[in-house]
Amino acid sequence: MEVVRLEGGWTCDTFAVDGVWIVQVARSPYAAAMLRKQARVLPALAPRVPAAVPIPAWRAEEPPTMAYRLIDGVDCDRAPAAGWPEQLGRFLAALHAIPPAALGLPALDAGALREQARVDVARLHAVVAPRLAPAERVRAAAFVAALLDDDRHWRFEVGTVHGDLGPEHVLVSPAGDLVGVIDWEEVGAGDPVFDLAWWLHARPELGQRVLAARGALDDGARDRAALWFALMPWDEVEHGVLTGDDEEVEAGLAGVRARLP
Repeated sequence: MEVVRLEGGWTCDTFAVDGVWIVQVARSPYAAAMLRKQARVLPALAPRVPAAVPIPAWRAEEPPTMAYRLIDGVDCDRAPAAGWPEQLGRFLAALHAIPPAALGLPALDAGALREQARVDVARLHAVVAPRLAPAERVRAAAFVAALLDDDRHWRFEVGTVHGDLGPEHVLVSPAGDLVGVIDWEEVGAGDPVFDLAWWLHARPELGQRVLAARGALDDGARDRAALWFALMPWDEVEHGVLTGDDEEVEAGLAGVRARLP
């Protein structure tokens, strides 16, 4: 048996076994809960979307572990942008149209998501703000108010979202076709534009192709995408603090500063 540890991932230790299986071992109670959620949701999700997702084939509780068959592809940054952006857009159209309750997920409305965001952003702000200069703290407070207090940002139609759709989670063939989407621990009810926010701002040419194939969102989606994109590095700061990784903290803070409105 050949076991290779895979680098990356914030919550689980991940291994490739015999080049056929991916095995994830939770590092915390939170990670264990996320593995259980994926084991429940992904089999129901798989037949509803037009590309592969991990389907758990085996689970254990001591330690919390999940195994699934490897999806044969490379992350989209390492292959030509042939058809996969449009294919990803169609994948997201199918995903966002699924009522969360149909997958056994909590059926939250935009108001409930707003209250959840207040709690999450307050926690992140307590970590990030003390590490900013005074003028940056003012901008951060204004950003938080713009995100949470403007009613216009909380009038979207809730759908099922991936919740962490970076390029490392989009697997494509060497020819540039979408073969699968992985890392579903953040799957849940959410704002569909969240899955597009990084693409529209970090890779705008690709993001426009994804959005065009996904189909138009509501009128306020562009503004929300900018706000969600600005919030993303705050998670990196928090994770760096929790793990004692000073380099990650500094990288996250650089992202926070660069993206503050």
